[in-house]
Amino acid sequence: MTDFWPLELAALEAIGTESAEWAAIVDKLSKRGKVRSRDNTGGGIFVEIEPGPGGTEIVRKRQASQKDVWLSVERLDHGLGIILHLKGDGIALLEGYAVGLEDTLKIDFERARFEVTNKPGPLATNDS
Repeated sequence: MTDFWPLELAALEAIGTESAEWAAIVDKLSKRGKVRSRDNTGGGIFVEIEPGPGGTEIVRKRQASQKDVWLSVERLDHGLGIILHLKGDGIALLEGYAVGLEDTLKIDFERARFEVTNKPGPLATNDS
C-alpha cells in the first residue's frame, strides 16, 4: 500500500465540503488511509483506499458522494469529475472520470498539474 498523491488528496478534500458527514469520512480516510491500488483505464482513474486502523466502520454502508467535484488537469481539455464510493465492504473507491472523450492514459496523475474547479474545463495554463 502507498500514500496518496496530491491530486487524490485534493479530490478527497473537495468531496469533504459536501456535508459534515462527508467531511468526517474524508478526514479519516486522508489521515489513516492508504492507497491499495490505482488503475488508469484510459477513461479515468480508479483508486482503491484501505481506510486504515479503526476506519472500516466509516465505509461499511453503501453510498456515493453527490456533490459535483471537478478537477482541471493538464493535458485534458475537459478535466475529471470525481466521486467517492463507499462500497460497503470496508474499502473506499475514489473515481476520477474523464468528462469528455479523452484518453487519460497519457496523464501521469502522480505528477500532473491540476486544480479543483467549479465546472469541467481545461487547466488555465493547459498546453494539450
